[in-house]
Amino acid sequence: MHPVTRLGRVIQQLRSFGELHAGELEALAAELNTPSPSDVAARIRIYSEVQRDESQMIVDELVDIQADMAATAQPEEPAPLTPSGARDPAVNSPRRARWLAEQAAEGERRRQPLSRRELFSRGAKPDD
Repeated sequence: MHPVTRLGRVIQQLRSFGELHAGELEALAAELNTPSPSDVAARIRIYSEVQRDESQMIVDELVDIQADMAATAQPEEPAPLTPSGARDPAVNSPRRARWLAEQAAEGERRRQPLSRRELFSRGAKPDD
């Protein structure tokens, strides 16, 4: 069952739980005006047991939902390490990829031998 559906069921159970027990306690308050305390004590114990059981059902359902969500959740991969050993969250960025490509092209261009004409046409100073 989908977690959203299961949470809807838990919400409905909690609403019913609140309404049911409010009604039961109101009836109990009306009975306290009667002279038979042994019946009232027995009913209080019954209400207590019902409340405990219903609470446990809700807790069990929420624990199941939590476990299902944890099992289906995909763990987040940490960002890859940079050469310096630090984590870089932008390592998969398109802008970073473009910049790295430009840097690689520039490095390749610098490794190519220059003719005298190219060297002197750029001015008196080489790029190195």
